Formats: sequence, structure tokens, C-alpha cells
Amino acid sequence: MRADDGATRDPGMATNLRATADATPPAALAYRISLSCLVAGTAWVLLEVGGGLAFLHAGVRLWRYRTAPILEDITSPVVWIFAVTLIVPLSLAFDHLVALKWRGAARAAVRLAFLMVTGSLLEVLINRFVFLQWFSQPLFEYTLLPTFGASGSWLSPLYYATLIVHVPITDRLLGMTHT
Repeated sequence: MRADDGATRDPGMATNLRATADATPPAALAYRISLSCLVAGTAWVLLEVGGGLAFLHAGVRLWRYRTAPILEDITSPVVWIFAVTLIVPLSLAFDHLVALKWRGAARAAVRLAFLMVTGSLLEVLINRFVFLQWFSQPLFEYTLLPTFGASGSWLSPLYYATLIVHVPITDRLLGMTHT
């Protein structure tokens, strides 16, 4: 279906989100957003570590962290900070501008595409233009199917697809309605 045929669009969703935010006291909204950031970041870290270790123990190293590496170099507390501070704010901005105009499977598809594309781009930009540029060392290096000087991977979109796990929890914590 096309985006402009009205069958899959949900013009009231952005209004419902705005009404939820307007009706929530600022301190409560800040608490909900902070909790959502923590939950989303934690969910992604668990998936990254679990998936990375599972592949590693099967004899396949997908990536190696170079800055503050832990757990057989499969993760770093530095990336946890990025996960906690970026996942929810970027997702909320995208939802407000694009995704909440859709319903059902169409909404899920545009959210998933956003996560896969944005995550893959940000990892390259952060690794190359922050860590390599400012600290002369990468945050991480991809070892399987690397791209962009090992700052990305052909598999990166699949890794970032796992970020979708935070959506239902974040929606619930933020009181987002889907009518």
C-alpha cells in the first residue's frame, strides 16, 4: 500500500503521542524517558553480548572491541553509553516525524528499516570520525565481512535489526497509544 492512500496511515498517532506527553507532568515524563533509555540500552547490550559470545564460541568472531574491551573483546562499556543515550531519543524523533503516521506491519517495517540504516551509518561515523579521529584508535573493528576500514560490516543491518526489541517496551513505558 502507498503511504498516501489512508489505509495504513494513522494521522491521529502523532496527536495521541503529543497528548500523552502534554498530559504527563515534566518530571514524570523525564523519568519515563530515562527509564526507556535504560531499558532499551540494556536490551541491546544483552543481545550484543549474547549474540557475539554465541558466535565466538561457535568459532566465528564477528567483531572485536578495541576501546575498553571486556568479555573476550565482544563488548565495551563505551558502546553501552551510546546505546543508552541514542536508541530511544533517535527512535522517538523518527517515530514523531515518520513512523507514527503508519499502522501495523507498515509501521513495524519503517521502524525496522530506520534502525537498520541509521545504526549502520552511525557506527561508521562514530568509529571513524570520533574514535579514530580524536583518539587514534577505533572503538571496534568488524572481522567478518568488514566495510569502511572495518568500521562497518555487510552484516551491520542485521545487527541493528535487533534494536527493534526495545519498541514495545518503550512504547508502553512512554504511554504511547496506537489508535
